[in-house]
Amino acid sequence: MSSKDLYNKHGYITFMVVLAFNILFFAYIIFVHPGVVENPGENYGVESKK
Repeated sequence: MSSKDLYNKHGYITFMVVLAFNILFFAYIIFVHPGVVENPGENYGVESKK
């Protein structure tokens, strides 16, 4: 009986590349990106209330 290798090397490499990109992307979002304005358009088109 011969044993067949069912290991998908290219799929594993693709998975690791996508996982690394995902981790780096989230690290960028968390630590580098300045964020967004808390309430964009809050005073858009409205005169100031005094």
